[in-house]
Amino acid sequence: MQFMESLWRKALLSIATFWNIIRYGHFFSHIGRGTYFEGVLEFSPDYKDTLLVSVGNESMFYSNISIRGRGKLVIGSHCSINSGVIFGLTNDLIIGDYVLIADNVSFRTADHEFSDVSIPIALQGERSAPIRVGNDVWIGANVVILRGVNIGNGAIISANSVVNCNVRPYEVVRGVPVKKIKERK
Repeated sequence: MQFMESLWRKALLSIATFWNIIRYGHFFSHIGRGTYFEGVLEFSPDYKDTLLVSVGNESMFYSNISIRGRGKLVIGSHCSINSGVIFGLTNDLIIGDYVLIADNVSFRTADHEFSDVSIPIALQGERSAPIRVGNDVWIGANVVILRGVNIGNGAIISANSVVNCNVRPYEVVRGVPVKKIKERK
């Protein structure tokens, strides 16, 4: 019975992966071997520039994942991207190998310009900077990661945190905004 359930799951993953490649293949520069998609991705490209995604080997994408905007999204090998993750791009986003991203995490490589009160915020443009996530990082549920942030290797971001500053390697952080609570080493 367990063998049949496993076989059925693999078949469903293969079908969903095939559908994503057929439907959205033009957004991918690379999909590594053994990478699977459980559900259909949502792509919402920006008209200002191209949106391009590269994924390493043996990564897993769960359902309801949204990739929006423009720029390059690079995801390493052996990553797990859970349901409800939003990649909001106006710049590049680089994610290392063995990264665990829990449900409903939001990556935002830009925010709105707002310095001139005589102009509506929606008309003032944006401030953009890349996000980089190192290897062996665990990002908890409902985390928001803002523009220009670098997260070091081995870091842990606790659930419900807002990351608006760099996180050093092997730090464990939490809060709004995040603060170091301890080191893994």
